[in-house]
Amino acid sequence: MNQENNQNQPKQKPQDDQNKNRRNWWIEIVSLLALGYLIFSLISPIFFKEGQQPRKIELPDILVIAVILFFNSDLLNRLEDFGISKEGGITAKFRELKQEVNKQKKEIDELQAQQLEQLEKQQKNLEEMQAFMYNFLLGDKDYDKIAQLEQHLQANTNYNFYVSEKVADELRRLRDLKLIQTNSGYISDLVKASDYGRQPIDLTKYFCVTDLGKKFLTTRNTLNSSNQQETTNSQEIPKVE
Repeated sequence: MNQENNQNQPKQKPQDDQNKNRRNWWIEIVSLLALGYLIFSLISPIFFKEGQQPRKIELPDILVIAVILFFNSDLLNRLEDFGISKEGGITAKFRELKQEVNKQKKEIDELQAQQLEQLEKQQKNLEEMQAFMYNFLLGDKDYDKIAQLEQHLQANTNYNFYVSEKVADELRRLRDLKLIQTNSGYISDLVKASDYGRQPIDLTKYFCVTDLGKKFLTTRNTLNSSNQQETTNSQEIPKVE
């Protein structure tokens, strides 16, 4: 039974195309006749009345032209329902238009998703490049601050630190480089809480390490491991027999 239905389906499509072509052929003939009649009605005063000018285009002529254009456009093939209400309103329902709008919306959404994915990849590559460059711009002192802060945050222990005005400037620089970020308040508040470096305060309550800071730590550790390995290999001198 299914095989018979499958065999009938290919036959229905050519038949539909044939009916569609036949309908388009009749539309072209009727449109040509209507257009010819319209042109003749416009210029006929020149031939039948001496000295007369072609008549002006009026509202019925415009309606005829609109109908001709409508029937020769692709909208006719998509017309699914058409009606005129008692109040004179006209309603028309077109098929496939909604599908095309949904298709275009889907394509736009996919394009936006691709652009967002590319932006995320570019942002990730930029952060990795920044993390690599910071290894040459920041010294061991800055690295120790970030590493100790991350270590105490992971262990949920206090990172007691004396925050003087000088230390506050160092923390501001690390914050501006987006390696650490404040949880709340200002760095100047930490200076006051530390009594200008006279009393220790827990930095884990005020700071956290950013994703870029974590990448910086990972890159620094990797580079240090590579340098140590190269140093070890260079110290291993082969014995001469």
